[in-house]
Amino acid sequence: MPIVQNAPAVRTPSPLEARIQALVTRPLFWVAVIAAMLVFPLFRTFTRPLPKPPSLRLPVAAFELTNQRGQKFGSADLRGKVYVVDFIYTSCGGPCPRMTKTMERIQKRTKNLGTAFQLLTITVDPENDTPEKLAEYARGYHVNPTRWNFLTGTEADIQRIVVKGFKSAMTKEEAAMGHSERLLLVDGDGAIRGIYDSDTDDGVASLIRDADVLLNLRDWGTGSQPESPTVLLTPPPETR
Repeated sequence: MPIVQNAPAVRTPSPLEARIQALVTRPLFWVAVIAAMLVFPLFRTFTRPLPKPPSLRLPVAAFELTNQRGQKFGSADLRGKVYVVDFIYTSCGGPCPRMTKTMERIQKRTKNLGTAFQLLTITVDPENDTPEKLAEYARGYHVNPTRWNFLTGTEADIQRIVVKGFKSAMTKEEAAMGHSERLLLVDGDGAIRGIYDSDTDDGVASLIRDADVLLNLRDWGTGSQPESPTVLLTPPPETR
């Protein structure tokens, strides 16, 4: 006799399963799912606590020097902008080329900030580093002249601005110069807000992060601050 097999019993979905099946067949359901996937990251971004700005705040006295184009340039041109400053000299055989290369990296990584973020390189050898010499030096580092200025001036002005203004060490012995190898971050109110290593990735990353925070929060203090006493932020450097 032929064997008769019973057809498998058809399982009736529960009311909850039936509702789910009906829901997923509706186009509006998937529109809502996709919208939620897009909105949730934005929600997290806007509800995340904002990073705190650097607590350091040391005012820099007003200054004016001459840039690589032979134009007067100084603190008045930087008002309302955040900037990084370093100190080098063009005949330096030590850390200066590395420091300038770091500044070039910073320029590239902050291009999204536009001219609101500036770069400043001040020579500590103004006797030899004329505007023309600085312009020649700058050409080797893809300098954007709307964002990065190389400054020189008289020996007395440079000494005053570097040591008293930017609280950085500077020495001179015959043909060799001693200078800070740190990068300084200055806010739109003309106050030093951070000091960073120029030779580490962490130092560069921290500087860029803090610059972005300052530009977004505009945390620049009151605007008029007395000049602080000259306290060097870095120890006297070795002459190089």
